[in-house]
Amino acid sequence: MLILTILLLCIGFNNAYCQNSDVSYTKSDKNKTNEQVDVSWLMYLPACPCINPDLNGIKTNDGWAKDRGNIQKNHSGATECFRSYPYVKTSEGKSGQQCCYDEKGNLITQGTGAGTLDKVSPCSGEKSNGNMKVKLSILIGHFINDVKPSKKLGEKSERWKIYNKIWQPNNANNCPENIISP
Repeated sequence: MLILTILLLCIGFNNAYCQNSDVSYTKSDKNKTNEQVDVSWLMYLPACPCINPDLNGIKTNDGWAKDRGNIQKNHSGATECFRSYPYVKTSEGKSGQQCCYDEKGNLITQGTGAGTLDKVSPCSGEKSNGNMKVKLSILIGHFINDVKPSKKLGEKSERWKIYNKIWQPNNANNCPENIISP
């Protein structure tokens, strides 16, 4: 109950607890690059598929679950996003990958529509309909460690540029460049 109360306070009132929470990416990091912040944990995450994993029908147990979040709010221009599972234990916690796709099913490699890496993955598996399973306790960790730090970086239209200096969208499979920024 305490965790739920804290989450509601964070979301609804943006209180001091949340503003002072221990996050590793803040406004002071705006001019840093990934060489100045430890991103070694990123190499342990799975590579984003170049094509939407469910483009030709839902595939379960493939390590990718459809994101149930508000895609247009956080990844404007993306049609669908997927999260990797199971999580990968890294120095940052139980981490995961998020990959977003355009209307043709191609991986978005840069821009507002691109997926982001998760220090704390909100995905705890996949349902039979292909959607991701979410546990409230994990979702709170994701909000505090991934979502909140990005929101501290300024206006929505510009913060993705700052955030993606360090948390670069994954293109480890060398997919064709696909920049989506409406």
